[in-house]
Amino acid sequence: MSKTRIATGLASLAIGVGGVSLALLTPAADPADPALSSVEGTARAVSLACGPDFENTMGETTAGIGGEDSTDLVRTRTIVVSGGDASLAGTTIESEGTDNLRSSFESGAFPGELRVEPGDEAALATGTTQRFQDRGELAGMAMTSCVAPATEQFLVGGATSASSSSQLVLTNVSGSPATVNIDVYTSTGEAAPSILSSTTVDAYSSETLLVEAGARDARLAFRITSTGGEVAAQLLTHEVDGIVGSGVETVSPGAAPSQRVVVPGADLSGENGDVSLRVANPGSETATVSVLSATTDGTEEVPGSQDVALAPGTVLDLSMDGLGGDWSALIVDADRPVLAAARVDLEGDFAWLASGEPVTNGVVTIPDSESYVTLYSAEPTGATITFYDHLGAEVEETEVDVDEIATVASPDSASHAVVEADAGVYAGILSVKELETITGIAGLTLTIPPAGSSDLELQVIN
Repeated sequence: MSKTRIATGLASLAIGVGGVSLALLTPAADPADPALSSVEGTARAVSLACGPDFENTMGETTAGIGGEDSTDLVRTRTIVVSGGDASLAGTTIESEGTDNLRSSFESGAFPGELRVEPGDEAALATGTTQRFQDRGELAGMAMTSCVAPATEQFLVGGATSASSSSQLVLTNVSGSPATVNIDVYTSTGEAAPSILSSTTVDAYSSETLLVEAGARDARLAFRITSTGGEVAAQLLTHEVDGIVGSGVETVSPGAAPSQRVVVPGADLSGENGDVSLRVANPGSETATVSVLSATTDGTEEVPGSQDVALAPGTVLDLSMDGLGGDWSALIVDADRPVLAAARVDLEGDFAWLASGEPVTNGVVTIPDSESYVTLYSAEPTGATITFYDHLGAEVEETEVDVDEIATVASPDSASHAVVEADAGVYAGILSVKELETITGIAGLTLTIPPAGSSDLELQVIN
């Protein structure tokens, strides 16, 4: 009688850049010296969901500056750093640059899938819809990055007060419909069930939900889970000040709840906006949180943000005014898992910086602007930031020692940046651009290669 058993320690299936190897133990093999057979595999493909453009959801509430809206400029930029065949919304991205680097620069928003097949190296790509508008309801600058689909995502940011509107965009680039559940956290606790609580996103489609139809609050955070198919979640938010538009921004997914959350990329000097930190407690018990700021001057406690009690399901904004230093990482320590993100306000526009996980490799597209890449590591490590133009030519390579904080400004002709680090670093990107009458500001996040499949230990006994 033969038996099949799954056990550990005698054979393995491992997927990564180097491929797949499978070892089988047969009855004739000597257990001390088994005969191994192997098959070659490939790295995983990149599949990113690119969302639609903003919509004015507050009606004709503003007259703009001078009584007219300005013409918006919306364009989609994609960069394929490595991998095989690539396409955006079904259209092939041709190779224009060097070393297999490919770029696409399109007019307008191109919602759909950015897909890169595996190649000799792990696939790495990124895409961003860049929006610029000088005045009117949607005045400001927003960077809407293409996002990796997942079964669980967390968004921290946005508001639905009288002067704010938020749209939750759910994009499904798979062949299966997805059932999506949405938990909304507010300043007073988790929102009651509403039309926001659940929805179905059909295969190869996008669903947009108006958040104020289900929750009215100045402080928001979200947990989005899906079954049947993975979705990519983004929050498109815009605000007005009287009859003048006062900013647009896209809130991207951040790190999962944790007892330590890191938000890099804000300038505490005030030269690039005023900074506040949003903290949310998605749990069912009160969390006690304390905030630190790490800058080139060192790490210090944030006054007024120590041992703060955060009730279950609630969201709190903490001002970072008066802190010393410049480019920073804001660190939240808590006795229970929490969420966090930072908001940066300039006159006429605002940005959201998401929390993150430490990474060793990633890429980001950047607009025609001054963009600042800030890296944080609790332990000293080395990193390289390489900037390229839209044709793939290297513009500048900077090697940095990350002794807690290091920040590099982009050169003028940069179209995207690749970050490589010796050990895991947290990365945050803030972009600032002078428009005709206002200064636009936006936050960006790195796109990282897809994770390899988990190791599977397999033993076959007959």
